[in-house]
Amino acid sequence: MPTPGLDASWRMALGDFFLKGLQFGHDVVFTYGPLGFLMGKTYFGSTVLFHSMLIWQLLGATIFASLIMLWGERLEGLSRFYFYAFFLLFGVTYEDALHMLMITLAGCEILRRSGQPRWRSSFLFVFLLALLGIMKFTNLMLGTFFVLVSIAHELWRQRQREALFLVVSFIGSYLALWLLCGQNILNLTTYFLNSWSVSQGYQDVMGITTPSAPLWKALIVLCLIVTYLLLSIYRAQDRARAVASGLGLGAAIYLNWKHGFVRADGHMIGFFYCALLPVVALPALLNDAPTHLQLKRWLLIPAAVLCLLGVRDALPPVIDQALEMFQAKIWTNISQVSQLPSLQNLYEHRLSEQQRGADMPRTRTIVGSQSVGIIGYDQAELLFNKFNYTPSPVFQSYSAYTPRLARLNTDFYLSDQAPHFVLLRLNSIDERLPVMDDSAVLYIISHRYTYVHSEKGFQLWKKKIGPFNYTAVAPKSLQSNELALNQPWFIEEYANQYLWINVDLSPSLLGRLRAFLYKPPHVYLQLEDTAGNMSKYRMATPIGQAGFILNPVVQDLMAYISFAAGKTERRVRRITIQVTPEDQKYFAPVAQIKLSTLTPSLGGLDFFTQVN
Repeated sequence: MPTPGLDASWRMALGDFFLKGLQFGHDVVFTYGPLGFLMGKTYFGSTVLFHSMLIWQLLGATIFASLIMLWGERLEGLSRFYFYAFFLLFGVTYEDALHMLMITLAGCEILRRSGQPRWRSSFLFVFLLALLGIMKFTNLMLGTFFVLVSIAHELWRQRQREALFLVVSFIGSYLALWLLCGQNILNLTTYFLNSWSVSQGYQDVMGITTPSAPLWKALIVLCLIVTYLLLSIYRAQDRARAVASGLGLGAAIYLNWKHGFVRADGHMIGFFYCALLPVVALPALLNDAPTHLQLKRWLLIPAAVLCLLGVRDALPPVIDQALEMFQAKIWTNISQVSQLPSLQNLYEHRLSEQQRGADMPRTRTIVGSQSVGIIGYDQAELLFNKFNYTPSPVFQSYSAYTPRLARLNTDFYLSDQAPHFVLLRLNSIDERLPVMDDSAVLYIISHRYTYVHSEKGFQLWKKKIGPFNYTAVAPKSLQSNELALNQPWFIEEYANQYLWINVDLSPSLLGRLRAFLYKPPHVYLQLEDTAGNMSKYRMATPIGQAGFILNPVVQDLMAYISFAAGKTERRVRRITIQVTPEDQKYFAPVAQIKLSTLTPSLGGLDFFTQVN
């Protein structure tokens, strides 16, 4: 259903980008690919996308059910019952995890058919990996890994023809789907590099504090699963195949461990679901030998119990109301199928309600059909108003969290493709200072655009006529300093100047290891203004490297309009890079700080003229 908010916004935006034929990797940089809107499943008025999503729901369900049944038939008795019960009650409740489970089953099936008379039928499973990979970059990473270990397995067996078949099938399928989605094949390298930057930055920036209850359960589960994998490989009759399958399964669990426990909220259930797969699919998944099978069960049974308890820690209703939710889902699906001819009308009615609530008539009168960009993560309101949305590459501002990603948006707003109008709403996440998101773009807007009016919590800015000379207002180096962690730096001598800051805090070797296995610890920026008021904000290290507006302190929309009008409210007297004592070992002892001066702007003066 169409709704406002962060998640619904990117889901609807992905559909809008697909309809407009925007190029992923160039025009759009995100963790999802050209068909990502099929996973989003959020309606915003397009009949084409509505029918596409319905078709995929039917086709995807058929494919996934067939794959599940293929593996289920290899199990017997209670094992088969638990396998099917897992998918019916849990596996289908979280789309991201479901895709990971399907990739794992498809990848293991490719390995299972290796050397068999029907090895060419592996193409169907390779194509499924490519199809799921075109939807989300994380899917592509796992699918590619399974294909690579399958190729390595074939080469180990000296079956070069089969290895070449896998290479051609996977690359050919992915390229064909890429082209069918209207994407330029020349953008693939850029897509891979930028998507990798988003994925790598995610673990450094998007982490939140992990609750202890699911964490210790997950760590024990990891130990039990690793022990099981090692035992299975050691006792395998076909060790090469067992190693390849174990590596693929291990990669799936690792990716979902990272995804779940970096963003340690409801995402954690994805890890527990994937960790349950080897439990419910024993002994078929890795083709376990009968020897030591009982020992493997005794390893995996406590893992299963801990997984279920971990799911309950993350999202209690998923366990407590599992049967009720399963029943409700069945009746909902039956109801929707019975109302299929009028189903779109139901969605249209909900969309109309949202459009009325988000309506911006004054803004519509001014912008007309001209291009409109947006700063923040509220693309839903822009789409509800049917403005001519022209996105920056990293279209949700909180995701421009590495120097590379921030530069993409900066270059866009410096180019001729910059939209004629910008809707601006400062809203960040995870305790960040709002101007840490797309900070260079916010600075450019203050000079290249002028304030028009405010409506529904947004500020509308209009691009000035004529060329824009960024060199004249670009940040100019003022001072560099090595600042020890948790030690203050007094900068009150610069309090009357507009300041930009870059903070380069490198991880130690131990910090790199922690980031690879888990996630980096939190870093904070503490500010003291000239009035003695203290503020503390999360500052992930890539955001510090990219840089942001430091002085004056811009903590909300009113502070931004003052900044853009050359008015200073809160001025910084002292800064401190804070890391808890127990986490200091994960970082270098000092941070490299660079201060630069900014040119005050008058682009926001009209706001105060209108107020007066």
